[in-house]
Amino acid sequence: VAPGFIDIHSHSDFLCLIEPKSPSKVLDGVTTEICGNCGSSPFPLSEKTYQRKQEGYKKYDLEIDWQNAKGFFKRLEVTPSSINRGFLVGHGSLRDFIIGYENRPPAKEELSRMEKELIKALESGALGMSSGLIYPPGCFASKAELVELCKIVARKGGVYTTHMRDEGDGVLEAIGEALEVARQSGVSLEISHLKTAGQRNWPKLGSMIKLLEEALSEGIRVSCDRYPYTAAATDLGVLLPRWVQEGGVDKVMERLTNPPTRKKIAQEILEGRRQQNNWDSIVISAVHSPNRKELEGKGLGQLATLWGKSPVDVVLDLLVEEKCRAWILLFSMSEENLEKILPLPFVCVGSDSSLRAREGPLSEGKPHPRAYGTFSRILGRYVREKGVLSMEGAVHKMTGLPARKLGLKERGLLKEGYFADITIFDPGKITDRATYQEPHNYSAGIEYVFVNGRLTVDKGQHTGALGGLVLKR
Repeated sequence: VAPGFIDIHSHSDFLCLIEPKSPSKVLDGVTTEICGNCGSSPFPLSEKTYQRKQEGYKKYDLEIDWQNAKGFFKRLEVTPSSINRGFLVGHGSLRDFIIGYENRPPAKEELSRMEKELIKALESGALGMSSGLIYPPGCFASKAELVELCKIVARKGGVYTTHMRDEGDGVLEAIGEALEVARQSGVSLEISHLKTAGQRNWPKLGSMIKLLEEALSEGIRVSCDRYPYTAAATDLGVLLPRWVQEGGVDKVMERLTNPPTRKKIAQEILEGRRQQNNWDSIVISAVHSPNRKELEGKGLGQLATLWGKSPVDVVLDLLVEEKCRAWILLFSMSEENLEKILPLPFVCVGSDSSLRAREGPLSEGKPHPRAYGTFSRILGRYVREKGVLSMEGAVHKMTGLPARKLGLKERGLLKEGYFADITIFDPGKITDRATYQEPHNYSAGIEYVFVNGRLTVDKGQHTGALGGLVLKR
């Protein structure tokens, strides 16, 4: 019998409005998830982003009737949910709202407006701010810009989570930047999905841990999170050079359809991947077009052979065809390093995934199996089978540790007077059943789940209960 699991890093920002029962989460023992990560949140929405989201979610019959944090939380509070849900405000969303996708520092007046929007979001209930410094428009921000915004987050008692500027060749410098933002602003820092991407970077883990431990000894409030898999998941556009993404999707389309510019883009992608020749380590997980579902689950190398094109041409053609709405799995991490990261006392467990369902509109595509199996995989594979974590230690990383980091009151522990978020599982049977090939499979061994005292999973079956609450700062 454990406290309900808290998914500190989730992406159910819009999908939580489509599937109230959140089956992939609650059937994995999750009673609370934190959304708005990696610099992107459902508020504030610039006019262009609002229109793009309206178009993108039309197939789900989701009406987006808000643009700011106040409007979003108002909508969220009248939308039933089986689990509790808190939100961060995305730095990229703030930047898009004020500056758009321009690659430049904000003018003084623009920074002031960003700060005001940040304050509005925090005062509406956001738990803090996230950044995605590998994605546009967050990638165009300087450290100084982040420090100024994080000073406000710190003053308001929020947390700053970051998808760092680099998780591969420049990972040590990226950790240094994140720590410096925390040092200068005084903010409580959460480094998202701590990893070493690319085999040549696997040996850097020891230096990464040393940097983090030194920061902790200095008094910097830093923690991290990680999912128990060695593949990442993101959008296909992440392969593009940064300059290509300036100006937003319309500008990207212009560049990709201009032959000389496209040739330059292809050369830069190939240069960036010159030491990574295995194109099948990148697998298409989902595409937006309903008539192109046969692409899902195929590697870029496999598609190149099928289409008689180079892998880089496959990338660029797909981006054009799908208007940048294509998603990938990237197999780039080390199992040995994962088993060193998970036991670190400052590392929580987070899925880095949105909710999914085996039936209905959210059963499409081949999403990362972490959407279904993160927490049961920790307890089955890394506790019972491999002994990488103790049972108590693993449960703490999913409950008390994230609750304390996020400042969630009266949650994360089994304690009289606390909210009755409770997950009851069979330690001998708990296991993840979602795979990369067949991801839409619920976990086994989660017997009962209570959310705010309401029985939501009974003998492994969802009861249909919708007892979740909106958690605000």
